[in-house]
Amino acid sequence: MGRTVLVLTGPIHSGKTSFLKGAAVFWDLAGLSVGGFLNEARLDVGRVMGYDLFDLRGGESVPFLRTEGGPGWQRVGGFSLAPGGLERAESILARDLGADILVVDEVGPLELAGCGIWPALSAALSAGARCLCVVRTAILDEFRAKMGKRRIGLFRHGDPDVLEGLTRRIFEETGPKSRK
Repeated sequence: MGRTVLVLTGPIHSGKTSFLKGAAVFWDLAGLSVGGFLNEARLDVGRVMGYDLFDLRGGESVPFLRTEGGPGWQRVGGFSLAPGGLERAESILARDLGADILVVDEVGPLELAGCGIWPALSAALSAGARCLCVVRTAILDEFRAKMGKRRIGLFRHGDPDVLEGLTRRIFEETGPKSRK
């Protein structure tokens, strides 16, 4: 069955990504190795124009999804996938397998259908990575079904003690070992 899959859930555009960006800095300062990626919204006059993939370990952002795509961009729902974006996300997941916490922002309908980053995430879970997946509240039940018998540690964005609870859980599961 493997490790418990930690899940941060909340409604769309509720601040989960911003929360995790700050939490990742906190965890890093606390001595945890943090890997994975965030999907940061790119706004134009308050409207989401797409998302950039932010590499938590490397610190750089690359275009990932846009409402408008160009030649060679794959259409995914209401967005176009930037060339190389999916491969970059997959390479980050593979590179950061041994991190104390591997952040995956986010697991959405595409992954629940077995596409997108799902194959790389499934491989990371099978390899024993300690994953923290962001999952919108609206698809949480479908995510649980996709996880099968894997244990889920659920944390709700907006709960007053969510950072403390996640941090405690990560430290409990990392056990005593040298950090970084």
